Amino acid sequence: MAACRCVPHFIPQFTYHPRPGNVFIEQNTGTKYVLLEIIGINYVQLLHTHNHNTFDLIYKACYYTYDWIHNDSLLPSGYATVKFIRPSQDVPRSIEAGQSIHNSNIINVEKWVIQKFQGGYCVALPYMSEGSLRYILSTRFNNGLPEDCIAIALKQALLGLFDLHDLGLIHKCFSAGNIYVNFKQTPISKVEIKLGFGATIYDSEFESPLSVSHGTELGVDSTVTILPKDPAGHPNLELRELYKWAAAPEVFRSLSQAQPSQSLYDDACTVHSDIWLVGVASLELAYGNLRISNREEFEAMIKKIKRLRRLPDKLEDLLEEINVEEGKGRGKMKKAVVYFNDKLKYVKGKRKFSKEFEELVLDCLSSKESKRPSVGDLLQRPFFRYAKNLQWFQRRVLYAKNPMPYC
Repeated sequence: MAACRCVPHFIPQFTYHPRPGNVFIEQNTGTKYVLLEIIGINYVQLLHTHNHNTFDLIYKACYYTYDWIHNDSLLPSGYATVKFIRPSQDVPRSIEAGQSIHNSNIINVEKWVIQKFQGGYCVALPYMSEGSLRYILSTRFNNGLPEDCIAIALKQALLGLFDLHDLGLIHKCFSAGNIYVNFKQTPISKVEIKLGFGATIYDSEFESPLSVSHGTELGVDSTVTILPKDPAGHPNLELRELYKWAAAPEVFRSLSQAQPSQSLYDDACTVHSDIWLVGVASLELAYGNLRISNREEFEAMIKKIKRLRRLPDKLEDLLEEINVEEGKGRGKMKKAVVYFNDKLKYVKGKRKFSKEFEELVLDCLSSKESKRPSVGDLLQRPFFRYAKNLQWFQRRVLYAKNPMPYC
């Protein structure tokens, strides 16, 4: 996995940012963790502050168990993702999931307290070598994944979501950014696709380049500076906030209150709003990105897709049409002309996506909560029942030689 590319240049107080090379020893077992490199970032809002966001860095670490150390082995026992955890509602939810769901499709915390720090403690998660699906899209598949690989990845994530819903837990932020991929080459080649949940979610998409100045010795501090995404100032909404600005209508209304709060958002989230986000995640996987300027543009995009009853080949073309239409008058005749022109154009054109995939997206994005399918219903659809295996994902995605032009 590539090194970190998106870390703010400032280091606010109480931020977890140890230097690569630092060693932590888990007191109960004596397992030694050595931080190797920055692989992600976790944005958090500090308690008792007003909209003050900060961040912690995520690390790839190698670890040596107590027995391994005493056998004088030079090779590590394995690798882990090391993350700093702060007190929040995500902690008890993650503990409940870890205790009740023994499922390989959910990422659970492996070690809850490696070392304590001011304001929180360090935990170890399974190491996911390829990062999130969003990271894979941003670095290898700018125009979206092949549809058969979308089916494979989404199926694995939905199996995890099914167990969460069965336990009575709501995910609240299902997206391509918290579906992670791991590729094990030894002892046998194996691909894993898992859903992050609660405390195990972190950002690994890194859409902005970094300037990193490393120290000359192991453990010496590094200077990390963010470079601008777009010198002109790109207007697109942040993908890491997608679960908020692309939330289901009933959830977004709670965020539109005069004084929105996390509790209002949490109360509005249901299994049905999770399914809406499955539809949004499907669009991101299909097109490689969702370059949306505001909520109004997002709603217009969803409305037009529903009106056409099919997905456009290129999302940019659809957004451009929306912007053109917004600049025109709203007379009924003009609306009718636009509608029939759309129908004529898309009926004549060859479909990029299968009817099964389009129906999946449309059903998940139903405005009425009661009409959205459950996770179990989705998994019974032919789109997932006949999905190819993980070895196919390995060949088509991880081993792809020229993935960028896919469209």
